[in-house]
Amino acid sequence: MNEKSTEVQPNETTPALPPPVSRRKFLAGAAACAAAGPTLLRAAVRPSNSQTMLHVASHNGKNGYVHTYTLTSGECKLLGATAVDSCAALAPHPLLPVLYLARDCPQWEGLPRGVIETYAVARGMRPLRLLARTPMALSATGPRSLAVSSCGQHLLVSSSTGGAWNAFALDRGGMPVGVAIARKETGAMLHSHTVSLPTPHGLVFSPHAAFAIGIDPGSGRMTLLQPSSEQLVAPARYQTSRGFTSASPVWTGDGRYVIAADARNGASLSIYEINFMSADGSNADIRPLGTTPTATPVTTLAAHPTHPAVFTSRRQGSGSRLELWKIHGSDLRLACDTWLSSSVVALAEHAGGLWAASHDRLICLPVEDLRSPHAFELPLPTRGVHAVVAQNLIAL
Repeated sequence: MNEKSTEVQPNETTPALPPPVSRRKFLAGAAACAAAGPTLLRAAVRPSNSQTMLHVASHNGKNGYVHTYTLTSGECKLLGATAVDSCAALAPHPLLPVLYLARDCPQWEGLPRGVIETYAVARGMRPLRLLARTPMALSATGPRSLAVSSCGQHLLVSSSTGGAWNAFALDRGGMPVGVAIARKETGAMLHSHTVSLPTPHGLVFSPHAAFAIGIDPGSGRMTLLQPSSEQLVAPARYQTSRGFTSASPVWTGDGRYVIAADARNGASLSIYEINFMSADGSNADIRPLGTTPTATPVTTLAAHPTHPAVFTSRRQGSGSRLELWKIHGSDLRLACDTWLSSSVVALAEHAGGLWAASHDRLICLPVEDLRSPHAFELPLPTRGVHAVVAQNLIAL
């Protein structure tokens, strides 16, 4: 396989009286606090003068780039571009200047598996420096989504064509350690008495705990995943008749709800409540609450930073309709929307701004009012954009 990327450097580590509550809610909070403790501690000592980086992945066939921008008040500046073959997904470390990238390759070192690349992130003309390549499990090909836990200790990746989830433990420097832990999925029996093939796609970690939700458009399953250094378990599953699109779901900021885009019976969004009935998460369930129709299928989602709400984009005419949906009971209600002349393929939220990436430009809108004038609208140096992620860097 042709390996095109930045030159490889030697592996190194980057330094790294409230109202009464029910028993169920108490246990759910205990589970969340147990997992979020390290994150809250490190966030408490994080300097206030951090800087935001925006990573935009584009591709043209197998050739691709990750463009890295630095965001300051009133400015978005391109630092540099890193050439990467077959970039399938990106995810930043929540606490360290580290970026992870999944390569969509049919084999690695002569074996059928994908690979995860780990990059050090810096503010400079060379913003990404390759630290290591870590192979996924055997037969784990076709990665489609990456997710890193809020505590920074676990990385998950979906394997679409391999029909599996892979988990990696991360050390204190953000480097994957050991070998990939695989959880293979099986087909599901459909109403037509046919068996569907598993195709794991979207992944998202809870903002408060080391639990992730994964969706499988092939089998129509939503799975709660709990990684550890030894295993990857599934405490809960839900089988939907509405199906899922390939878009990653979102977990609301309070860690209570998951919202996903439906694929069958018309365009719609569905809300799911995640209930933890034991402190360690071993007893949990996924409960569907309601479904809200949309005019056209939703293509991408992003969680609102402070409210139980979700931003969505969907194609409309020659452009895209951006919408903000707020949870009201078991339903979603449209709170605000706007139309963009570009076809949006990815969304990222940071510091009061919603970044919408189309195939050829970046647009930033204020989250409090999508109808406000754009803060930024920048043409991109290359076409074929498919992912955008925001990351905080601590100012040195």
